[in-house]
Amino acid sequence: MQIRNVTVVVAPFSAGTWLDESRVSTPLSRYPEFAERRSSWRGPGSDLVWLLIETDDPAVFGVGQSRGGVVTAALIEGHFRGMLLGRDALDLETRVDQLHRAALPYAAGGISSMALSAVELALWDLAARAAGVSLAHLLGGSDRPLRHYLTCPEPQLLDEVDADLLAASATVKVPMAYGPADGREGLLANLARLDETRARVPEGIPLSVDCFMSWDLDYATAFLRDASDHRLGWIEEPLLPDDLAGYAELRRRQPVAVAGGEHLFGLVEAERFLQADCADVIQVDVTWCGGLGTARAVAELAAERGVTFAPHGAAMHPWAVALLSSLDGSGDSAGDSGRGASRSGDVDRDRGGNSGDGDSVGNGAAGSDTSTGSRDDSTGSSGTDIGSGSGSGTGSGTLTEVLIGLGGPAQKPRASTGPGVGIDSASVGLR
Repeated sequence: MQIRNVTVVVAPFSAGTWLDESRVSTPLSRYPEFAERRSSWRGPGSDLVWLLIETDDPAVFGVGQSRGGVVTAALIEGHFRGMLLGRDALDLETRVDQLHRAALPYAAGGISSMALSAVELALWDLAARAAGVSLAHLLGGSDRPLRHYLTCPEPQLLDEVDADLLAASATVKVPMAYGPADGREGLLANLARLDETRARVPEGIPLSVDCFMSWDLDYATAFLRDASDHRLGWIEEPLLPDDLAGYAELRRRQPVAVAGGEHLFGLVEAERFLQADCADVIQVDVTWCGGLGTARAVAELAAERGVTFAPHGAAMHPWAVALLSSLDGSGDSAGDSGRGASRSGDVDRDRGGNSGDGDSVGNGAAGSDTSTGSRDDSTGSSGTDIGSGSGSGTGSGTLTEVLIGLGGPAQKPRASTGPGVGIDSASVGLR
């Protein structure tokens, strides 16, 4: 089955939403002219890139997605398209490996990873459609509800959330508005936002905080000290993604779980992040980390180390939901628990590229619970365990992020029944 056409469409994603227009602490918050809105500096980075791959069988096609707008689109249209046309659409591993190697001389990193993700996800969708099944079924999953958590930018938005959805959430994550440049006043405002949210969240559900790569080690430590009575679930992306030593030190010096990895590109970066003991929760984004093969390999590595696998924005990405449905510990159950704290040794894997060893079409590998390792929690206990299983304790597992406030009611995440990932290409402007 040969690839006959590759179509790319760029569309706005976060324009006009809280993601761009509300104050959120970011890496540029230290500069006043960029502090109030992400839209003031993000450029094309947040724009969606939709990709359609068509074959010589009109009924068999695939839809993929990434970010990076016109920059990612230029790499696909100007380079990748020519390497795809006329090639075998079902030889996914070869297609992705060739594109990865072709981009290495000039585009290694974020944009290359985003473009590869769009292609790889489209090829997975195409493979499922060719087999006449959903992607979840192809990966060995199902359409059962998945364990989830909520991301809520404004406390009042919780008033509109279904009570059962809120009650089943493993945590409610709150984006922080202020960082080190805002001093003590900003820190207190962040704590006040937690208090406002806490008033609307059932007592048994922990709150977590999202810092979007914008804090430093001292500020994060001070915040967690002052927030100790909030019994937080986790602190997310407090540092820049390449500050491996900082992440490891933050985990060492305090007991709250640390989440990160959203802005890691490719398997090598994720391996380094995990091997450096940077996180209790890893959050690679399936639509820009390199695709399902990379994400599945990361899930396996995370399970081996007792780290929770919680892909960024997963409920918005049907490819991610299909993958999560295929992993052990992903199903919804009462009594969410498990703070991934395992410290297994270095993982011996020969994977230099983005594709991982799970890119051939077939059933996915499963992430399983592992026991507690060597983390020193002598500074105290957060009192909050987030992972898989029931009751209290530690363990790995998976979580699906559900963002609220982006239009339409938030729903319990579950995989599409197909065909493929269930996207109508015309509905996203591809036909």
